[in-house]
Amino acid sequence: MNTNYLSLISAILVFSSMGLFVKFISVNGLIIYFCAALIATIIFGISLLKDKKLKDFFTKRNLLIPILIGLFGAVNNSAYFYAYQLTTIANATFSHYLFPILVILLAPLIINEKSKRKSWFLLILSLAGLLILLNPTNLDLSSKNTFGIFLGIVSAFGSALTILLFKKASTHYNDKEILFSQMFFSVIILLPFILYQKPTILLADILPLLLLGIVHQGFNVLLFIKAVTKLPAQNVSLITYLEPVGAVILSLIFLKEIPHLYTLIGGLLILTSCYFTIKDKFLLLN
Repeated sequence: MNTNYLSLISAILVFSSMGLFVKFISVNGLIIYFCAALIATIIFGISLLKDKKLKDFFTKRNLLIPILIGLFGAVNNSAYFYAYQLTTIANATFSHYLFPILVILLAPLIINEKSKRKSWFLLILSLAGLLILLNPTNLDLSSKNTFGIFLGIVSAFGSALTILLFKKASTHYNDKEILFSQMFFSVIILLPFILYQKPTILLADILPLLLLGIVHQGFNVLLFIKAVTKLPAQNVSLITYLEPVGAVILSLIFLKEIPHLYTLIGGLLILTSCYFTIKDKFLLLN
């Protein structure tokens, strides 16, 4: 298997553990992402400073793409964390994972990557698998969940545009600079909202926030970017459906939650789609 796909799968499986940490944090989704992004900004800002590339980053002509990466990264993560807190996990997950549709639709416009018929087929297979895995009876479309579902869809737009802009930025910026741009500009964009809210961080919040900042939004995002910049955006978006499968595996290992039959069937459909995404080379040609 291509090592870039291994890196991508590894990063996605680490992302699948985020929900476990978010549940232990008392503050809202926007504050969670701000704190995690701030931690990652400090770590990779110091790294770029040591490499003597921090000044070069800010003196490059076209900072519009890094700013947009920060904006859509903030939208994606804040809305997704909020959605988890305002609606059911099934609602938040399914609405967020509509983003591969947007990647396939927008890839020709933003990065000149042609949409392929096989991508649409595998997308339908993955969406069907996700719906079965989550169990349709867990989807609650009542009015009390409307805003949470809306935020899940907003996060889908943010996620799709972030992935496509990662690809676009790779012609001018290295992987560390792309990561730094997302975290730094996310912090700048979210800072006025944080100052307005004046949040109180509890002592119990510090460890999960540190782990989110260092692992999930730090080194794991770097691993994700390294893979994204070298693989077709449509393939990347399809393989991200492994994240909910990873969450099921983690629940089995750490929470001793035995998956239902429909969970196994849904997971199998997603794994099948991912297998053909990686192995079926004519996917890139049709």
